[in-house]
Amino acid sequence: MDAAKIVNAAVLGKDFETVIVNGKAYVINPPTIHKMAGAGYYLSDLKGATTVMDMLRSLKDVKQASLALSWLIKGDESLSDELARGEFDEVVEALAVGLSMVSTENFYKLSVLAKNVATLTAKERS
Repeated sequence: MDAAKIVNAAVLGKDFETVIVNGKAYVINPPTIHKMAGAGYYLSDLKGATTVMDMLRSLKDVKQASLALSWLIKGDESLSDELARGEFDEVVEALAVGLSMVSTENFYKLSVLAKNVATLTAKERS
């Protein structure tokens, strides 16, 4: 998608994606920093991932994926129980769609940063 189309879609309010989880449609608008940070919080514990797709492939728990997806859709955890009732593949695919709206490089950097901050704040001072 070229830059002019992206800008025009944003101005017209057409820069969203619709995903289906457990037979219900959810609209994902371009994530804000707040939404990305919330989703990143639940994805930052994934080990051994070098790309966002590697990160999504390493997900094992629908609850963790639904928490991250809830943040991308609504900006909080309020949809996570409802989303967790969907098929695991549906939730992961919807998460991939939501994350595709963000530069993968920037999201991965955010995820690594969240992991580093968590490590620093958890360490005891000597």
